[in-house]
Amino acid sequence: MSGWGMRSGRVPPAFVLLAAVVALGGFWVARVSAPDEVSLLPYNDAQIEAAELMRRCTEVIRDHRLRLGLPIDRELDPNETGLIGDEFTDITTSVGNLEAKRTATNPAFAALMVRYFEEAGLRPGDVIAVGASGSFPALIIATLSAARALDLEPITIYSIGASMYGATLPDFTFVDMLALLNQERVLPYALAAVSLGGDRDAGEGTLFVDGKRVMEEIARRAGVQVIREDTVEGSIRRRLEVYGALAAGRPIRCFVNLGGATPNYGNTLSSLEFPNGLVMRPPIMSAAPDRGLIFEFSAAGVPVINLLDVRGLALRHGLPVDPVPLPPIGEGRVYETAGYSPAAAAVALILGCAVLCMGAVVGASRGR
Repeated sequence: MSGWGMRSGRVPPAFVLLAAVVALGGFWVARVSAPDEVSLLPYNDAQIEAAELMRRCTEVIRDHRLRLGLPIDRELDPNETGLIGDEFTDITTSVGNLEAKRTATNPAFAALMVRYFEEAGLRPGDVIAVGASGSFPALIIATLSAARALDLEPITIYSIGASMYGATLPDFTFVDMLALLNQERVLPYALAAVSLGGDRDAGEGTLFVDGKRVMEEIARRAGVQVIREDTVEGSIRRRLEVYGALAAGRPIRCFVNLGGATPNYGNTLSSLEFPNGLVMRPPIMSAAPDRGLIFEFSAAGVPVINLLDVRGLALRHGLPVDPVPLPPIGEGRVYETAGYSPAAAAVALILGCAVLCMGAVVGASRGR
């Protein structure tokens, strides 16, 4: 302001406050005056491709499950996706929410993952680390479908234990689902490693006494390295080593946490405060040795996508909760950016600047 012959720092606070009110009011008017004006996101084609791929994966999994003689209970899975497991099996580790499991089967979650990856600034060829439990097989498929659509390179470590209604069928866990998708040439990715999951990531704390033995059998069947450490800290460290080795010197550009496996989500109270969705910079940080990979990667400046509160994610992005039937691909807020009135926004900007100028004039006159 000094260039205009006025001394800086003399704008009365009342004018600054008024300018802020005008700006906020203008933003509100600009938004509500164009409620129906939305436009597709610039990466809409990739969103559609990812959602279509997730739907194709679901069809393949459903058909194979039925061929295996593993029926689909329409009371649990009214859309017959095949991605909803039984409530209690040998590998059920914890309580799960059926509504959340069914909500996650919407292929729009693959479109949401494309949106997150784009907002994180990822580019084709970038390496991403994926840490998943068996609680949300649909979200793993959504993530890998989005990675495929954007030509990313995921490194996935899978914990076999699952909460209720997840990948709880011992004869058809996500280990088997991904192998099937490879065999059918639908998804080209393989698991990097598996762990047992459950308490301490050691197959403990399952609801049935035979749980750990069944998990061990599944781990052997996976045909990849098995992470077995005595402590959660050891599991975290080993996962970092696996990610680093497979990245082969390339930087890991994003970490995706799917579910609540302890080495990924952490074992601290701070984990409960870690936001859902894309987190570029967490509002909190933990220094605990068992803080989990969400904090380990955040501390290194790597964006984290945390998918745990599925209902909250759906509401935030305009996705239906527990939809029957599943909505058509390409429809919904997750594919769009909100519209606004450029004229209203311009008027608000001019008025805000005018208020500040008036304040500067008044302040300068008082200082003489």
